[in-house]
Amino acid sequence: MKIRNILIVAVLAFNSFSPLMGKAQQKTLSILQQDALKPINLDNYKAFKKSIAPLVKEMGTKKIVGLGEGTHGTAEFYKLRYYITRILIEKYGFNHVAFENDVTEVWQFNQQLASTKDLKSLMQKYLLSLWQNEETKELFAWIKKYNASNKRKVSVDGIDYPSQLPDVVMIKELLAAAKNTSFANTLTTITKAATMQDDAWSGMNKEGFKTDWKELGALAKQGYISTDSLEKVIKVTAMDTVIKANLVLAIVNLKQGFEPFYRRTPEGARDSIMAYNTAKLIKTDQDKVVIWAHNAHLGKTGIYNNAVGGTGGFILKHFPANYYALGTGTAIGTFGGTKDARAVNNSIIAPYKLEIPIANSWEELLSTASMPNFYFNPLTLNPDKMLKPLRFVGYGIKSGAKSYDTSNLSDLFDSFIFIKSSNAPTPLK
Repeated sequence: MKIRNILIVAVLAFNSFSPLMGKAQQKTLSILQQDALKPINLDNYKAFKKSIAPLVKEMGTKKIVGLGEGTHGTAEFYKLRYYITRILIEKYGFNHVAFENDVTEVWQFNQQLASTKDLKSLMQKYLLSLWQNEETKELFAWIKKYNASNKRKVSVDGIDYPSQLPDVVMIKELLAAAKNTSFANTLTTITKAATMQDDAWSGMNKEGFKTDWKELGALAKQGYISTDSLEKVIKVTAMDTVIKANLVLAIVNLKQGFEPFYRRTPEGARDSIMAYNTAKLIKTDQDKVVIWAHNAHLGKTGIYNNAVGGTGGFILKHFPANYYALGTGTAIGTFGGTKDARAVNNSIIAPYKLEIPIANSWEELLSTASMPNFYFNPLTLNPDKMLKPLRFVGYGIKSGAKSYDTSNLSDLFDSFIFIKSSNAPTPLK
């Protein structure tokens, strides 16, 4: 499908065409006329698969594919990522679907996925509210069905570390399975620290909440040191290899969670940790991972002067030339967000109206296209690497000027999908 009259639309949208418009922007609009944008069909899986085939073929050559989201609450982003994930699994042998969610909670989710008769309750128990919608549920229902009829199973994994008590629960359950009761005192110390830290995390969502940050830091230090000691002992303790591997997984994730409160590590360290956790999923030459997370994380560089983001760049350090980053964006419509200061499993996600894209942003430019949904190669679209504001909406409810950061799309992503008008996700039924 060709884009027609794009320059006329652009004049109306920007009111700044030649001679005021810079040469780089004129060139970008010219490329738009030359079919840099490829239409996609979201009507159903079959139609989407056909329209997106060349793009997914590129992804299929990589070990790790990051499927980003421009907001943490857009139905179309969930739907198209489910479709792409399904193609990557069925046609290209991907066997891990990793989420921006606590490692241990998703481990528990994955352990129970095959046997559950209540997928909604399982999602509500173990997943952040960001993922608790019908569109993501459709992915899990499909994985459950796929695993039931295929010898090579798909694993659902987490790569983040916000919750501490689930790690403790997993450690206790695994030690019980190993019939090991040697660490009761150590676990008491760890549990106390984990409890206060999780209470502080979720407590930030409550009006008037207060915590003793000095005490929390001291407990986090004790928790980290005790967990580190536990890890060293477990590694030299004789036990079932699978139990030991899962114990180390939980212990390492617990240390990751204690460290920011103990050592006051910068926010940017989170992205290197998520990349590390992703790399750990690649245990054999056959392992291939799809990641669901925010654009800011899956981009190959950080945003806001590298204050946050850039998990993709850290992944590339682990796997040079073997990571593919897809960004997604939208211009108008509604999105799901929460008023909570910290997104947790029981946060209320409600629909909010997207603010109109700011002037001269990527969203404003891309919304001038005549087709509603399309993908493109950012470097082809913007060979001169022109910088423009790009919107990054997290789990909050704001989508105005402060949610933008000036970016060159090709520095962040290998490809980009744009949905002109989008909708908030469908609540779980």
